[in-house]
Amino acid sequence: MSPLPFRQVHLDFHTSPFIPDVAQDFDPEEFAQTLLEARVNSINIFARCHHGYCYYPTKVGKMHPSLKRDLLGEMIEALHQRGIRCPIYTSVVWDELSASEHPDWRQIDSQGKLIGRAPLESKGWQFLCLNSPYMDYLEEHVKELMELYGAEIDGLWFDIIIQHPDGCFCPHCQKSMRDKGLRVDVKEDRLQHNLLVERKAMQRLSQLVKSKLPEALVVFNCRVRLDRRTGKGIRKELDYMTHLEIESLPSGIWGYLHFPMYARYFAPFDKEIVGMNGRFHLAWGDFGGLKNQAALEYECNRMIAFGAKCSVGDQLHPRGKLDRVTYEKIGAVYREVEKKEPFCKDAKLRAEIGVLVNSVTEGAALGFSQFFGLEADEGATKMLMELHEQFHLIDEESDFDAYRVIIAPDGVPFSTSLQDKLSRFLEKGGALLLTHRSGLSPESENFAIPGFRLDYLGDLEFDVDYFRPDIEKVEGLDPEYDYALYGKGSRVVAQEGEVLAYLVHPYFNRSWEKFCSHRQTPPDRKSSDPFWVRKGRVIYISHPLFTLYRKYAYLPYKLIIKHSLRALLPEPQLVAENAPSACEITLLEQEKERRDVIHLLFYVPERRGKIDVIEDLVPLRNVVLKYRTPQKPRRVYLAPDGEELAFQWKDNYALFSVPEFEGHQMVVVEK
Repeated sequence: MSPLPFRQVHLDFHTSPFIPDVAQDFDPEEFAQTLLEARVNSINIFARCHHGYCYYPTKVGKMHPSLKRDLLGEMIEALHQRGIRCPIYTSVVWDELSASEHPDWRQIDSQGKLIGRAPLESKGWQFLCLNSPYMDYLEEHVKELMELYGAEIDGLWFDIIIQHPDGCFCPHCQKSMRDKGLRVDVKEDRLQHNLLVERKAMQRLSQLVKSKLPEALVVFNCRVRLDRRTGKGIRKELDYMTHLEIESLPSGIWGYLHFPMYARYFAPFDKEIVGMNGRFHLAWGDFGGLKNQAALEYECNRMIAFGAKCSVGDQLHPRGKLDRVTYEKIGAVYREVEKKEPFCKDAKLRAEIGVLVNSVTEGAALGFSQFFGLEADEGATKMLMELHEQFHLIDEESDFDAYRVIIAPDGVPFSTSLQDKLSRFLEKGGALLLTHRSGLSPESENFAIPGFRLDYLGDLEFDVDYFRPDIEKVEGLDPEYDYALYGKGSRVVAQEGEVLAYLVHPYFNRSWEKFCSHRQTPPDRKSSDPFWVRKGRVIYISHPLFTLYRKYAYLPYKLIIKHSLRALLPEPQLVAENAPSACEITLLEQEKERRDVIHLLFYVPERRGKIDVIEDLVPLRNVVLKYRTPQKPRRVYLAPDGEELAFQWKDNYALFSVPEFEGHQMVVVEK
């Protein structure tokens, strides 16, 4: 299978049956030429949309009532004539037409109500059940596409593969659960059944496509999620997909933290990754809403900086004419991406820190749901990016030997198998940083940290505690100040190791009866409860600093983590000596070319209205970088321009300065 193209578009076409002039202005030559001029080399085009109508002559489904031509077929022919790939999109769980004609195919909630858009609502979609006869219809639809277009099909892109997070109570699901010995009235069993149904649907569709088109791409959307229970997460679904796509429109609920978090989790998998944003100011279907040019640049440059390919989401106007202004914007970005591709091809995101996933997913929701423990994963991602650390998100099945430090943020339980794996990791010279309840054994309700005797006594008494960094000098913190901890921590007893800082308790908890001033009660005196403990290559912190940082972005939390990491990882792979925290820095390796590529991104999102907006570009000057390498590099230069950078090589570090850049800069270190 050939590598995925770097410059893609995902073209929606969810078109109401009340639109009277579908594809009236469609010109296949103009359509393909517009994409070619915008340097697009792959586009997902549509066979069937959320409204349930097909855009080709169909005997299985229903063609859109105002469509008079084979829109899909004409697109395929014109695009292939210009060497543009075009996987075919079809909607799965959201199909308004099928849901209206076959209510017995719909998902049902625990109250007996149909799930999704209600009869008098104008937003949302009706949910079809993947365990109903609807799957037979869907299979016939896919077979028809393969019979009509055969080898011209570059791939199938299946959208919305989800059962409701509370479970489906339709007759088909209830019978299936009973047949499998699962209890309909137990949510855990319903979620287990959801996963069985979703994976059976993916397996069925994937095998169908591969039986006829073994080289075709297969994508299942809405499967992006984190779950520390590896059997529940996406890892067990990788065989159904040819590659992974991260749908992540920053203004459309996802935000700017979503894409890098999932890209860092997917990076170690043996799958190509595509990042997908949108040209919209808000979210999908935002006609007339156009993303600022700086934001579009940032999002696409960020994708390649994380080792992913680019895909910009768009929606075609019902009359079938691509918007000129949109593709001028896309073209301006993609021409720059095209120049950078040689330094991104087959590039792998490097990391020396592994962050164990804390999240527990309740169903494979739409990729932006607030799962249990997600704030810890988000906080760790945000904090470590701001510290310019090189890291992946990992799970228990990851290869721990690939990392020098492993972080367990806030609430990762240590099963027996995880304890054994971490013991071997520490024996080989690795280091471990854990916070709050991470390290607790599910069986004993006490800590099970390899080589570290630490007793867990439950939650601390106070809602807000303080810490005083008076044991060891911490850069940026005053040793005589009591810093607030805006959430409950764990009370522990350290049987061994060095206590680096103790907690300072308040006078009392704030209540209706006893309170002081406007917020938390002020600190009283230093306690005997440890806040920060170290034994050898293991550091423990009593509070959920990653979750608290995600909520409050309080700088002292980040400084504590930074100090801990430098104690455990004194010689990091990459040091940015003077880069601001808003500058994102990633390190990718091109093994075949024997070179590493450092990506610098400096675009600062600003909250304006209800969304984060990027409008202005501010240049960065004289960013000093230290890159650890056991041998002197052959060359250091800027890409794609090739400007040489002078460097010094001392103590296994190459030291150099990036004179000035705006937005995105790549620095190549040739070995």
